[in-house]
Amino acid sequence: MAIKVLKFGGTSVGSVGALKRAAAIVRDELPTGGLVVVSALSGTTDEVLKALRLAAHGDLPEAKSTLQSLRNRHDGVAHGLGLLAELEDVWTPLFRRLTGLLEGVGALCEVRPKTKDAALAIGETLSAHLVSSLFRQEGLKAAFAEARDVIHTDAQHGSARPRPAAIRASVTPWKTRIQNGELLVTQGFIGTGPDGATTTLGRGGSDSSASLFGEALQAHEVQIWTDVDGVLSADPSLVSDAQPIARMSIAEAQALSSFGAKVLHTGCLAPVARARIPLVVANTHRAHASRTTITVDAPWREPGSVLSVAYKEGLALLRLPPEEDLSRAIQLESELREAGATRFAFLAGPEGTVLVVRPEGPRCVSILANLADEGINVEYHWALVALVGEGLRATPDAALRLLAPFQLERIGGVFSGASPISLAFLVPEDRLPDLVPRLHNLWIQTRELTQEPA
Repeated sequence: MAIKVLKFGGTSVGSVGALKRAAAIVRDELPTGGLVVVSALSGTTDEVLKALRLAAHGDLPEAKSTLQSLRNRHDGVAHGLGLLAELEDVWTPLFRRLTGLLEGVGALCEVRPKTKDAALAIGETLSAHLVSSLFRQEGLKAAFAEARDVIHTDAQHGSARPRPAAIRASVTPWKTRIQNGELLVTQGFIGTGPDGATTTLGRGGSDSSASLFGEALQAHEVQIWTDVDGVLSADPSLVSDAQPIARMSIAEAQALSSFGAKVLHTGCLAPVARARIPLVVANTHRAHASRTTITVDAPWREPGSVLSVAYKEGLALLRLPPEEDLSRAIQLESELREAGATRFAFLAGPEGTVLVVRPEGPRCVSILANLADEGINVEYHWALVALVGEGLRATPDAALRLLAPFQLERIGGVFSGASPISLAFLVPEDRLPDLVPRLHNLWIQTRELTQEPA
């Protein structure tokens, strides 16, 4: 039996209408059983984090009020589906547990990483119980399955690393149930650490969960259902005529994810790449619209062609003079990453070292300010614009051709990825609204993006 794994994000399960559309998709895609991975209802994670912050700052009454609003919203969705009576006995202990966690945070006046993971997991669990109840109401042979029984991780709370071998060893009972025609519904984003405590997988964790399940189950396909028509050739907020990409390689997807494409998360790509499983991105709200299929084997691309234009804004550029030892630059990069920065470029040469990071959080901002006070050149408001496509691999002089439109632009640096399918330019971020559409118009053909030679 060919097994499929379907993942639905928060906006795909965030309302009565969205949930009914998800149920219709599952009925079509998994008529003989499979696995469905769900995120928390849209907005739930933010509300839980807000409640935790309020409790940590001593405002436990307001934290509990936030929690009650969250309960009311879940109850409203369940009532709209005619499922409130069925779910009340399941949900009440979960909300009681969340209240207890808030009270503990209030007593300590701090949110510990282990507590945050335990609280966030409740949002995913509420959603999974809701979806499994809905599927049963729709006549499907559905059952809730606890993700923490299968997804084993290390002990790094907030961004735990999965243990694929342990996951494969634990998924066997699920595989048997699925092969017997059962539809399992489980949580995304969460796992279990070595000590049995709940962990979370970090940014894009639900997508990563789906891919990890797919790898362990030796699935035929993993589908990510979201709120866009697959992967587009550019951000539609900047490029109104951005085109859907019917097929792309894992390498192209990884490059786009690294350079800021919001629909893809790097963590979900490695498991399907290891297992050579196709990953499909589709739109819950337009189930029959275009989809993107991502495969290990690269589709044919016209030599020198570009598949997509991606960008990442909000970057800081550090310029270290040549008299600074390289070890100093490496140390700074490590300190910034530990403080929450994301590194986008590190280039050392005779003229010094360039480090490009995206600062996240007050600690990282403070480190950058201290470096500026020490005399290190720290520049803000930069962005990386990346041109991505397998077609660049086949044309050695592609970089020179792609540089041509930038002759009159202020460029902070030019960077190429580990594989020769991407070229990124560091530009002032206020140039993005003009540059991204211009590059898309120059390099993205109007032809179908997976067109193969006759």
